[in-house]
Amino acid sequence: MKLAVLNLTGGGASGGYKRYLSAILPRIAASTDVEEILCAAPPALAVQSWLPPSPKIRFAECEPFQFLRHAPDAGLRASLDAFVPDLIFVPLERYINYKDIPVVTVLHNMAPLAGARTGSGMMSRIKSAAQAYETRTAVCRSAAVITPTDYVRDFLVNKLHAPTVKVTAIKFGPSPVPVELRRPALWRGEAVGKFIFTAGSMEMYRGLEDLIAAMPSVKAKSPGLKLAVAGGARPATQPYLDSLKALAAAKGVEGDILWLGSLDDPEMAWCYANCSVFAMTSRLESFGFPALESMQHGCQCVSVSNPCLPEIFGAVAAYYEAGNIAALSQLVVDVNSRSESQRQHFRHAAISRAGDFSWEHTASETLSVIKKVANVA
Repeated sequence: MKLAVLNLTGGGASGGYKRYLSAILPRIAASTDVEEILCAAPPALAVQSWLPPSPKIRFAECEPFQFLRHAPDAGLRASLDAFVPDLIFVPLERYINYKDIPVVTVLHNMAPLAGARTGSGMMSRIKSAAQAYETRTAVCRSAAVITPTDYVRDFLVNKLHAPTVKVTAIKFGPSPVPVELRRPALWRGEAVGKFIFTAGSMEMYRGLEDLIAAMPSVKAKSPGLKLAVAGGARPATQPYLDSLKALAAAKGVEGDILWLGSLDDPEMAWCYANCSVFAMTSRLESFGFPALESMQHGCQCVSVSNPCLPEIFGAVAAYYEAGNIAALSQLVVDVNSRSESQRQHFRHAAISRAGDFSWEHTASETLSVIKKVANVA
């Protein structure tokens, strides 16, 4: 089977997308059912610089994805004509029509489809609407759709009326745990006490206002406990970050919050390893890599009960309902106050739960979907 993998991005890609492709593509290439893979991407993605090498993978360039363009550009068409694929695999929610070759797509981003605000301003809303349209098109026209959780699968089936047999939920795998742990620059040279840690891109659906609103009560019951927030803001979400800082000032807790910005892997690992509580407050996630990463490090976890986070955390996290500030603050205090034996219990449970996720399983199940669509025995 010859597989064309088309990275139909706008030119760049998130860290989660790169993690997914780096983990899954070499494993699929290793299968005896796969003869060769053509990996096409916009030049700005620089995919050859971060994708692990494989003798079965060769590369081609394509233009960045454009709204409403569902046919390959001239250069990509020439590459596909020369390659003659049996199936097209698009590892994100995009669709392309090439000689009626079947397409398998992967849905990563649920926010536009679910109507979540992803930024401020009219242009952000227009972009979100365009992304939602392209996602619906991919779900409707692809031969098969892979989702990272049951929640996303059920949403497509129940809300978009996608045929059940067309949609398969396949959970993603864990990130490698860095050998090196490095304290973030903001903390170098300073004493570090107990802190709550939360991480993820600075999006408007992250629900960080819950944590900030909970801090006065947390501070009163657990003096000295700080909040560390990792995640960078893009221009469209800078107003959200500004509003969070304004809320912190209004609550009198601006001095108790560290805004760490974007961290590299060793810095993230240090925060996971040293935090007293890890909190996840997102209103919407399709998977949630920080949730899995926190369990890999044995964190004491508190999570909002919104989907799909209970699918990831299972019984490891203590849950609260979004917006219930009193419940969140009490959970944080209770988890922070656990005895050493209790902390060890939850640490081992978290690490064990993280072990249930495997890129080998992800790749194997993904290959099964691809073979079924391509009619490969």
